[in-house]
Amino acid sequence: MSRPWFPFYVGDYLRDTGNLGALEHGAYLLLILHYWQHADLPDDEEELATICRLTMPQWEKARPRLSRFFYDGWKHRRIEKELAKFAGL
Repeated sequence: MSRPWFPFYVGDYLRDTGNLGALEHGAYLLLILHYWQHADLPDDEEELATICRLTMPQWEKARPRLSRFFYDGWKHRRIEKELAKFAGL
């Protein structure tokens, strides 16, 4: 299913990600954009690093902070909620 737009709540994003550095912001955005397009994320470290456009050492360093935004195998509450709303259109 094509999802040509992405609901992005700037205030919520900035509130939740204030502790991220620039590299982590980029990685997080790439993860949630991939999630939006594919309705999930892989549970494979190399694939996640590739989605983030990070080397494995960069991914291993960023992963602990990024993983806090996800639960149960890289599920994301807000994206799940938005996907459900999108499906109901």
